Amino acid sequence: MEWKDYLQERVNAAPILAKDKTDNIWAERGLILRLMSFANSFSEGRGKDARIIIIYGLRGIGKSTILFQMYNRLRAGKFTNVPISSKKIPQENILYLSVDQTLLSTPSKTKSIIYDAAKNFCEQIHNQTLESLNKKLFILIDEAQFDDNWAIAAKSLFDASTNLFIVITGSSALALNIDTDTARRSIKEPLFPLSFMEYQMMRNKIFPTKGTADRLKRLVLQNDKTTITEINQSINAIKSQMKRKGVNLDKGLEDYISLGGFPYGINASKEISYRRIVDMINRIVVQDVPKICNYETDIVPDIMKIIGAIALKPSGELSQTKLSQSLGISGAKVNSIIDTLQKTHLIFTVKPYILAKSGKSFSKGFKYYFMTPTLLSAIKYLNGITTLTTDATAIAWENAVASCLFKLCFTTGTIYTLLYDSRRDTNVDFLLQNPLTGKIIPIEVGLKKDNKQINDAIEYYKSGYGIVISDFPEVTFTDKVIKIPFWILFYM
Repeated sequence: MEWKDYLQERVNAAPILAKDKTDNIWAERGLILRLMSFANSFSEGRGKDARIIIIYGLRGIGKSTILFQMYNRLRAGKFTNVPISSKKIPQENILYLSVDQTLLSTPSKTKSIIYDAAKNFCEQIHNQTLESLNKKLFILIDEAQFDDNWAIAAKSLFDASTNLFIVITGSSALALNIDTDTARRSIKEPLFPLSFMEYQMMRNKIFPTKGTADRLKRLVLQNDKTTITEINQSINAIKSQMKRKGVNLDKGLEDYISLGGFPYGINASKEISYRRIVDMINRIVVQDVPKICNYETDIVPDIMKIIGAIALKPSGELSQTKLSQSLGISGAKVNSIIDTLQKTHLIFTVKPYILAKSGKSFSKGFKYYFMTPTLLSAIKYLNGITTLTTDATAIAWENAVASCLFKLCFTTGTIYTLLYDSRRDTNVDFLLQNPLTGKIIPIEVGLKKDNKQINDAIEYYKSGYGIVISDFPEVTFTDKVIKIPFWILFYM
């Protein structure tokens, strides 16, 4: 198929695809509003430097859906939550392209499908060159990692015309292949697995009070006690919605942790969801990992062994030396594989707090968590662990809290680092540290928790306050201790 025919077919098919992919989705994620804000500035002739947006994250967490939701909003002129008919973008001015599905008989002249598509979109569909383009065009690129030269293409398109607005999505490997020039010209937006708030919005149409997530972040990071009353009002409002709709909070939270990290877990059965997750892990190992490190294909079994060892380990830190010995894999290779898995966003590492006085930590082991506890649940389930013990449930909850705190550090524009308390007897679960000021926020997690450990940590680390996350009915603050219910924390 020639470029003109192919691109016209894509333009004609886009409304049908967008409707099909978004028809049964009742809510949008917060990222869509930021994307539309950038698009609005572009359409109004402002924000000329914010014309390339790169969305990256785990496979299967909804990046393609966000592109289709953005397409629908552009067509409706819905740059905010109110559509404006005069701002509707014509169908022919939007190109949606999934790089992994490109079928062309014309070979690429530039070794980049993305660049050739944009160039021919201007020339073949709009009869203008890139450089002379005098209308606003929107190009939505999916699965960009299948174009090895996507970053160079994005930079070239940015420089060629100020009338192109480009959104690029791809796996987490995408963010690692951005050269300095492309990084200067683009805005990177990481997308994480679903929060409990997003899960409830999509599954049950249960919506929080506006500003709930922001208030929770201010409470956790800034000890902003003025937010507590409004957070508790939101808690009551959410519970009232659940009661009206027959949603059981405890069961909903259990389902979220075991299935709700990925959008397809909302409606698919556990068996199907978990098999899709394992297939996604296989594709990360086979397709994404080689783009990050020049591994030979015979390393795949070693990578899968390490993923399994992290999933099936008991709670607590994991020594890479012991992992190397138990799996029969060299220490250097174990270290390299774990570093690579972190770059794919499959797992993340929580390091021990290093004592300022001694320069040493009580423990040299790191803790490893999956980006969502749903990954952990899927791997265990398909390894025959279908009934969770009390300890296994505690590990899943710990992973859920760790994931939430990691995302908090990653996305709020703060410089906090997530660590764990490596003291042996009176330790709390997590520490949030500001590396500039040295300020530490100790965090204790678990059921039926008293204040003994958190008070000890507040005194030991000279903290202004500490946080306990447990099965509390509401948020409270007493004697330097903030108490937060498990489930509302996952609304951040």
